Amino acid sequence: MKKICLVYPECYEVAKFGNKRKEFPPFGVMYLASALEKENYDVKIIATSNDNNCFDFSDFDIVGFSISSSLAYPLIKETRENSIFKANSLIIAGGIHASLYPNEVIKDLDCDIVSIGEGEKTIVEIAKSTSLDDISEIKGIYYKKDNSIYVTEKRNDINELDSLAFPARHLLPKEDIVMKRLSNTSLSIAHVLFSRGCPYHCNFCANQNHNVRYRSKDNIKEELELLIKDYEIKGFCVVDDNFLVNKEKAMEIIREIGKLNLKWSTLARVDNVDLELLKELKNSGCIEIKYGVESGSQKMLGLMNKKITVSEIKNAFNITKDVGINAKALIMHGFPKEDINTTKETIALLEELKMCISRVGLTYFTYLPGSPIYPSEHITCNTSVYCEEQVPWGSDKEKEEVLESRKLLVKYIKNNFSS
Repeated sequence: MKKICLVYPECYEVAKFGNKRKEFPPFGVMYLASALEKENYDVKIIATSNDNNCFDFSDFDIVGFSISSSLAYPLIKETRENSIFKANSLIIAGGIHASLYPNEVIKDLDCDIVSIGEGEKTIVEIAKSTSLDDISEIKGIYYKKDNSIYVTEKRNDINELDSLAFPARHLLPKEDIVMKRLSNTSLSIAHVLFSRGCPYHCNFCANQNHNVRYRSKDNIKEELELLIKDYEIKGFCVVDDNFLVNKEKAMEIIREIGKLNLKWSTLARVDNVDLELLKELKNSGCIEIKYGVESGSQKMLGLMNKKITVSEIKNAFNITKDVGINAKALIMHGFPKEDINTTKETIALLEELKMCISRVGLTYFTYLPGSPIYPSEHITCNTSVYCEEQVPWGSDKEKEEVLESRKLLVKYIKNNFSS
């Protein structure tokens, strides 16, 4: 039986103005691993980091690199160059960056196969293959043969999410699974995914899969019951792009998980909630909703293609407070055309809603490959998710204005939402 190693970049998000922390476990490789284990393959998951990116993979028949973000691509390339591999082992790559730039990845990583899109079925078929002739029949891949690159038929998204095995959390250390990351509590929680896809087209977002699919309420409840049993969790965080977008399906799930007496949180758009839904969320144990506000400027919301209004933001925060759920405002500063006036509009909105906001999360705009706004010309700025002291667009004067206005915003948030 083939031995398979899945490698993911250990990335840290930045919270509370510079404190780096792991936000949630690598669901991509965990789902791939569980799909392989379902077929009785021997699977290992390894994290690569800037401090530890040299490995001996000579014990593995297949090594798969998960490039979950274009920002992690240099680290993956470094890991490929630094590590030792078994002769004739199969080197594969997948993830968002690989799906966007398959030709680049297959050449840069000198790999045999690049998987495009959702990979649970693809990786199992790759593992079962015995020759390049077998590989040529696998949908959704780029593969290399005789120094040429071939492309196979597109693979469709997985619509029956209940057919997927639960993510292989047992292959990671417990501290990567159980965290204390739920609103202002110290409860032990896990992170979960209830759906895939997002129907919206925000200009800054790299995830452009708009095919929304949900797991069933029974499937979700079963996973949560296992997390209670195996990890003794007291709560959970839903990390879907847009779990509440389909109110009818969301309500079914909310009522089912409410039976478990867990505390939980979710991300949401301000235009996807109403009083009925919020009351159901409250009754089910939801204690915090993280809203993608992004900006208090209608001009900036329009440029971002958020398809929401400042009035909808105000309404969502007010009715969320009315039902007794904490509301966190997620702000993105520095989107192209940001200036001192738009920043002051954001500060004014936060001030107006101060009594309705439990926490504020602040990130800084960067160009993400795959996003609609990503420019065709080469970007010289050393972009990262947390680029506080750089602005990847505009003239020197515009950059300076963004950075000065950012200081105002940071100062305001620190002074008013220090917790």
